Amino acid sequence: MKYRFFILALAIPASLFLFFGGPTVLWAADANISELPAYTGDITSYSSGLDKKQEEYDAVLDREPDNYDALWRLSQLYVARGMLEKSKKNKKKQWRKAEHYARRAIESNSEGACGHLYVAISVGKISRISSAGEKVENAKEIKKETQKAIELDPSYHKPYLTLGTWHRNIADASSLEKQLAKIFFGAMPEGTLEDSLELLLKSIELGGASVRNYYELGLTYEAMKDYEAAKREYKKALSAPLFFPEDAEIKEKIKKTLRKSRYK
Repeated sequence: MKYRFFILALAIPASLFLFFGGPTVLWAADANISELPAYTGDITSYSSGLDKKQEEYDAVLDREPDNYDALWRLSQLYVARGMLEKSKKNKKKQWRKAEHYARRAIESNSEGACGHLYVAISVGKISRISSAGEKVENAKEIKKETQKAIELDPSYHKPYLTLGTWHRNIADASSLEKQLAKIFFGAMPEGTLEDSLELLLKSIELGGASVRNYYELGLTYEAMKDYEAAKREYKKALSAPLFFPEDAEIKEKIKKTLRKSRYK
């Protein structure tokens, strides 16, 4: 699979080394901002850790309302908050906030990869628990924003994970989703399992060795009916450390999947 948008990124090498114009590495945090805590399986502890991070990010925005780093990190934080919620209504509420801050981040700095990525992630999370019509409506934007993030920083693994998952979801879209896409958009966006596999392998190659990376890769192999490869990736996911609350849920799903006869 060829990515024409890589050409633009390679033609502007400074974009690979500068974080919205500052002399620092892409994806590094602002000096006054630290990363979210890792999830250890303790929801109460993790939630209180998010509260502390939100105070930290809000304090930065009080001083600098358009601080790009604080805006996209608040988006990431609300993505995590949505994972902690039980009801679809509350999940969607948190993920709408994540989308809001990600769009503000793009307004602050359209050349920052993180803002575009978290628009794609937040909209993707919302789509997961939405109607078929809303999934179809959001599909093109998720792809566009993820491709933009890759264009701006081809060396970071997370956009490849998001786009690889997108390709599998499109390739495996339900008949209803395909019918709605034909009615409202003329056709379903193009997505293939082969592209999904390539992107997910690229994500892991670039350092994305996480529960979700291995799980999504396993799902793609399963969709391709390569059950031995799927089993291998699922087992890697089970051995990977937790980082987000959803990782624990993913591991439980994998344990159930591996009990199926095809994996014996």
